[in-house]
Amino acid sequence: MPGHAFLRGDRVTLRTVTDEDHAFLAEHWNRPTIRRYTHSHDPITEAELRESDGEFDVGTLICRDGEPVGFAWAFDVNDVAGNGEIGYWIAAEERGQGYATEAVDLLCEWAFLDRQLEKLLARVFDGNDASMRVLEKVGFQREGRLREHYKVEGERVDAVLFGLLAEEWREEPPE
Repeated sequence: MPGHAFLRGDRVTLRTVTDEDHAFLAEHWNRPTIRRYTHSHDPITEAELRESDGEFDVGTLICRDGEPVGFAWAFDVNDVAGNGEIGYWIAAEERGQGYATEAVDLLCEWAFLDRQLEKLLARVFDGNDASMRVLEKVGFQREGRLREHYKVEGERVDAVLFGLLAEEWREEPPE
């Protein structure tokens, strides 16, 4: 049984994660093409995913026609400072169809309208051009670079910082 819808867009729905979803999450999160860009070095099991469900302020499956195609989350949400950070990934076979862009826009809707946050952040590893384009389509701006901040597969990599202020976000979905 799928989880409850959290936010609905034109083509994707963000919905709650259920126990049945942990197999999808483990399968895809453990793939090198996703793991490399989430700074997750170690394999993760379904049991570990169950235990980590509370680590995000919001963790949602990105679904198309009821079937999961990715994961989107918000973390380090600080109501006093009025900000938070987001992350997302799309299964390799589902990329290039705009699902990430719509999911990020839905997270912005939640953050800026429901939570009344004033700013969202996102970090993207150098080389993840597709993820950078997603953020830019939604209106995020490059704000800085964390030079050689992460170590991925034995290599030091930069992370590009993106930010979006509530007043810069548009409620109309990006093209």
